[in-house]
Amino acid sequence: MKRLMQKIISMGADFSTRKALKSTLRFLGVKPENIDRLYMELKNDFYRDAFMKTSPKYKIVFLPQCLRNSNCKTKLTKFGYVCNGCGNHNACKAYRIKSKAESLGYRVFITPGGSMVLKIIKKLKPRAILGVACMKEIVMAMENLNIPGHAVELTRDGCVNTDVKISEILRIL
Repeated sequence: MKRLMQKIISMGADFSTRKALKSTLRFLGVKPENIDRLYMELKNDFYRDAFMKTSPKYKIVFLPQCLRNSNCKTKLTKFGYVCNGCGNHNACKAYRIKSKAESLGYRVFITPGGSMVLKIIKKLKPRAILGVACMKEIVMAMENLNIPGHAVELTRDGCVNTDVKISEILRIL
């Protein structure tokens, strides 16, 4: 499917918006549940070189608050949850990702949703972002941001006890 999409793009199809992509894919008979994932993949591919060439010190990693350990006691601030490594490091996916990303020079924010992400981006003006979220949040961000970035979908969403392939995030970092 990805090759087909790349060929269609090379022929001049407009996939600059999710709406344009949905129209074309419906015409081709693609199942609606696959459209958002393909949109994310196309955007990731489009921004891959710019994202990779940007130094980590100019990048921000956004993690959803639902990746925190279920008994996390941190407080919400205007920049999200401030992880202080409360003790159970292996159980907290947010801490594991945050500590690795920060060791590489990234700024990391653990946020409750997209509106806070937009505020942080406006204030800090990163050159690239890595976002981890459910598909709904990813698509919303990708439609509203024109910053080189990479999105990673949660493997289990639902705002509680979520999961993500940490190895995929570490590979991208």
